[in-house]
Amino acid sequence: MEHNEEGQRNSAAEEFQKSLDELQLLLEESQTEEQPEKELEKELEVDNTKAKPAEESPKFNLAEWEDAVADIEQYFESKEK
Repeated sequence: MEHNEEGQRNSAAEEFQKSLDELQLLLEESQTEEQPEKELEKELEVDNTKAKPAEESPKFNLAEWEDAVADIEQYFESKEK
């Protein structure tokens, strides 16, 4: 039974690593396709001026996404060392 659980953990770890690798590729692709930062900031300012009903407001903000991406990138950098 322990061998089966270990196999499941290993399989789950492999799947998780595969997902992280795919995410890293997506992040790298999106960085090469990004608009200049100033253009992006202007677009965000325009979007913030539009009133949105509370139920349509996102439950996260750009800063949270940036922090998450930075954490993931840091993880990949530490993994490569």
